[in-house]
Parts: sequence; structure tokens; C-alpha cells
Amino acid sequence: MIRDKFEKLDYGFQVFCASLLGLSMSLLMAIIVLRETFGISYDFLVDTCVWLTIWSLLLLSGPLYKGGGHIAIGMVLERLHGKVRLGFDFFNAFCTLLYVAVAAYGGALLIHILYSQDRVYARYIAIPMWMVQICVPIGLFIFTIYVIADLYRIIQRMRGSATNLNSS
Repeated sequence: MIRDKFEKLDYGFQVFCASLLGLSMSLLMAIIVLRETFGISYDFLVDTCVWLTIWSLLLLSGPLYKGGGHIAIGMVLERLHGKVRLGFDFFNAFCTLLYVAVAAYGGALLIHILYSQDRVYARYIAIPMWMVQICVPIGLFIFTIYVIADLYRIIQRMRGSATNLNSS
């Protein structure tokens, strides 16, 4: 029951991020048409497209991890079985967790510095930098949750395979 709710929430989150990315691409196409047809160009619209793209992709990093989208060695994984596969999965998840935890901490420090120094993007509209770049720690925090859940599942599988070996 909880798993079903999480799956629905996860799917809704992916649709939201995909919609954000679609909005960004649509806005980018409108900017190109405005620039090429009418000679009008607004830098803040280009910046908005970049920010929306970064937000959507950083927020999607967790679901991509769950689907194995962060690792491109599928041919190696397909050949591994049993304890070796579990060991590799554990090592991969643990290293990913360390990396993401350090990066999330660095992102949080960056946001603190940007907020405390009151830094802004000063193009047409003064937008505080922390409001744009807060997607880094948020996205990495979501990624961390997915990695911790995967690490928990791997440990449960390792315990299950150790129990099976001890009982035989």
C-alpha cells in the first residue's frame, strides 16, 4: 500500500519534471522565433530556459538512479550474478551515496553563502541567486533518498542470500 502510494508520487514527480523540461523547450522555441522573425531577444528568457532545464534535470536525478540511468555499464552488470553482483551493487550504491552526500552538503553551503551575501542575478529583474540555485541541494537530497532506499534494498538482498547460504 505504501509502495503503491510512493510509485504514484514518483510517477507524478517524473511527469512534473518532464513538464518543466517541456515548458523550457517550448519557451526556447518561442525565443528562437522571436529572435529570428522579429529581431527581439530577451536575456532573462534565455536564462529562464536554462534554469528550468537545470531544475528539471537535477530533480529527475533520483528517479534516473532508480532506473539505473546513472550507470552506463549494463553489459558488465548483465554478466554478474550472485554475490559478485550484490557486492558490485553495494559498492556502486555506497560510492554514489558518498558522492551525493558531499555534493549536497556543498550545495547547501553554496546556498547559505549566496543567501547571506544577498547575491542577485542583475539582468532585467534582480533575482536572488539562491532562489535559482537551490535546485542543487534539493535535487541532490532527492537523489540521496533514492540511493539510501536502494542501499537498504541491497542490504536486505544480501541478508537474504546469506540466510539462504547458512540454511543449506
